[in-house]
Amino acid sequence: MAQLPDAPERQEVTALAEAARTDPRAWPDVRDPGSVEEIREALGRRCRIPYMPHAAAIEVRDLGWAG
Repeated sequence: MAQLPDAPERQEVTALAEAARTDPRAWPDVRDPGSVEEIREALGRRCRIPYMPHAAAIEVRDLGWAG
């Protein structure tokens, strides 16, 4: 997050992460075949967040930014 440009970009990433946390199964499952870890990927206008859903949280695995 610290490497992102200023406020609008950070707000987009934060909003996408919150949307994924609120409804983690709404985003596509992108795990490799045979993997036991559930990996999903939330896609925004200029960012993507691969994550693992947990009880009331998500574990962000990476953060991709196009911009």
